Amino acid sequence: MSNYNLDKNIFFQAKRASKLLDVPLTKAKDLIANSIYQCHNYEDLLNKLANNSLKASVYPYCKIHPKAGIETQRHIEKNIDSLTQRFNRFLRVPVTKIPLHNLVWKIFGVHNKESLNQVHPHLLLDNWKLYVPLSPEENPVSYCDIKINNVTFKILATRIITPCMFSDNSLNEVLTIKDEFSKYRFPPLMWTGWKNWQDEALIFYNSLGREKSSRKPKFDKLSEPKNKLQKIFQDRLYKSMTALFCEFVGTKIQYCTVERYMLYIIGFPTEDEIEVLDYPDFYLTNEHIQNGKCLFNFEDNLLALELFEINKDGEFVGDDDDYYKALSSSLQQFEEAMTKNIVIDGKQYEAYMRPCTLAEYSIYQKSAIILNHT
Repeated sequence: MSNYNLDKNIFFQAKRASKLLDVPLTKAKDLIANSIYQCHNYEDLLNKLANNSLKASVYPYCKIHPKAGIETQRHIEKNIDSLTQRFNRFLRVPVTKIPLHNLVWKIFGVHNKESLNQVHPHLLLDNWKLYVPLSPEENPVSYCDIKINNVTFKILATRIITPCMFSDNSLNEVLTIKDEFSKYRFPPLMWTGWKNWQDEALIFYNSLGREKSSRKPKFDKLSEPKNKLQKIFQDRLYKSMTALFCEFVGTKIQYCTVERYMLYIIGFPTEDEIEVLDYPDFYLTNEHIQNGKCLFNFEDNLLALELFEINKDGEFVGDDDDYYKALSSSLQQFEEAMTKNIVIDGKQYEAYMRPCTLAEYSIYQKSAIILNHT
């Protein structure tokens, strides 16, 4: 790549930074020069590039562009921490590193969500299996077993139906079905396949405005459990949802999105299964704890491992006893659930996995990054 093309490539890096941070291009140019290339300003950067006097450690960044190969991505991955540390001097640092990591990747024009795995522990899709206690037919529940500080947890992912899943329809139709779903306190579980919901939604849309039409939507029928085991499971799940909805007033639960599915995810300690040797194994320290929880990545989603500190007598020592009792009692009702504490840097915690709220997601995953005034 000639110096002319390198100049152009650096310019595009600065232009991306300008748009991502919503600052004038002149400021973005100097930011790129300072933070990525360790130069005094943009003019100094171009002069050193022309004179072949750029530091060897930063020169490879000139060649990074959206169509660069896998080796380029690996170079960013290898140096992402040093890059974000240099950006820290010029930016109002977000609560977590996730938005900052994303900013660095986007400035180079490269999308790599795997970089989020460097920030928080992450769950992978290839570990999930069909949840055994429910029949295999029309079963919306998957699970994976993981270990956290030597304690086994069962993580349950239940497919749910929300209005945003009908996004292929017109805006008016989506708004109409959103109004229809507002009568449910919680999103219906997918006890019936997605095609049935799409078909029923089409019938529902086509019946609107017909005064003589006696056809009524059958979403209630689709959302009903098909047997006693499913009904018990749903009641337990809705009880855990109630605990979260009562606690996190003023915000909403951020359901997980994986491909076209929406998921409600919970987790609880369970008995160790010695014969299973391929558990994902996580070790958490105080550095992972943020406001009484540890964050986990799951695809582009965030999950929270809620931590309730327990004293040597086995008693909760926090300041929200009602929430502790509500969440703990609801999740302890699930088959295979046990009360087992995990130890993080010498302290004992009763721990449960839950979805994040919209507020938490905005703070930790999508928080804005602002350039400091200089």
